[in-house]
Amino acid sequence: MKPETQDARRAAGHAVLVTGAAGGIGHAVAVRLAADGWTVLAADLDQVGATPEAAQFPDRVHPMVLDVSDGAAVDLAAARLRSTGPELAGLVNVAGVLQDVEPLVAQNAQTARRVWEVNYFGAQRCTQAFAPLLIDAGGGAIVNITSINAHRPLPLHAYAPAKAALAAATVLAAGDLGRYGIRVNGVAPGFTTTPAMRRKLALGTRDAAGLVAHTALARLVEPSEVAAAVSFLLGDDAAAITGVSLPVDAGWTATAHWMDFGNRLDPAKEKQ
Repeated sequence: MKPETQDARRAAGHAVLVTGAAGGIGHAVAVRLAADGWTVLAADLDQVGATPEAAQFPDRVHPMVLDVSDGAAVDLAAARLRSTGPELAGLVNVAGVLQDVEPLVAQNAQTARRVWEVNYFGAQRCTQAFAPLLIDAGGGAIVNITSINAHRPLPLHAYAPAKAALAAATVLAAGDLGRYGIRVNGVAPGFTTTPAMRRKLALGTRDAAGLVAHTALARLVEPSEVAAAVSFLLGDDAAAITGVSLPVDAGWTATAHWMDFGNRLDPAKEKQ
């Protein structure tokens, strides 16, 4: 008899596959899920990059080499899991590549194609390949890491549309896979203190004070906070939630345009 809840699947040793697990949000997700007691398949481009979580949870985290932009590699990984196990209870599509801000007319076509290939098609490819394993296991959950760019696009002319497309695909997958007991949701991070973001802040290509000023909570997001949202959506506390995209952005989408009104919405500055 197949386990019917995520708690039961976790207890039975079913795994969650996390793509892009080498660093940043993917690393935080893998660590959080391992701490939750899940068996984690930490997938990334190479064996070296896929291992940082294993030192903390050597019995739960299993590195896995996977290039989500390679359809044959994804299909092979799914076939191997089907034959050797472990059974899957969840999939978290984190793997993605960033894009620098640039004018539309200057956008590099090769870079744009790479962004789409990984950020959108890579996630879709993994969902198509691994969802049948969730079906075989009696159900489960999929979480796509989208972005606040899916809701309020920034001047990233490939990244923003790709993430918006992934958010739409999340809703479509939720409607399609629900009949099999599979929930599909998204987490939309705001400006998060990943290693990549820290490098941009150090180089001055991102303005920390400006980013913070546009958030309701006056701070950036920690990777562990994104991971906490993923943990929730994968688990039984979210058993009736599917087809949503949850912003984890310190309130950026709530207040990003308040700066257009200057000091009028800040009583303290209004009196100055």
